[in-house]
Amino acid sequence: MSDASNKRAGNLGFDSESARTAAKRSHHARRRLLLCDVEDELPPLTDLDSAKHRLDRIGIWAAAGLVPGTVAGAVVRSVEVWIKAHESELTNKVVDELKGDLARLRRELKGRPPLSVTR
Repeated sequence: MSDASNKRAGNLGFDSESARTAAKRSHHARRRLLLCDVEDELPPLTDLDSAKHRLDRIGIWAAAGLVPGTVAGAVVRSVEVWIKAHESELTNKVVDELKGDLARLRRELKGRPPLSVTR
């Protein structure tokens, strides 16, 4: 049989080992992640390190074809929103501490006699 007729017949010139390797690649490309996989690999967002880990993992999965780009984009967006909320919490905490410091300093100033200015 000629090369052209081999290809038309479905023989792409793979030996059995190459065919097995190609089949494994095909299986991995079609593999879907299960919820338990995702829960094991993506810990809850609790700090910036967990956010970085999640972004890293989803990038690898997207590059490997395990999740569609739209899903990867949605995960990235959810991490962005989490970081913004986390940043807001941290900012509010600092502002509250500063307000407390300011109130304490004002109380301390009220208890002191006024400064006399001499010329």
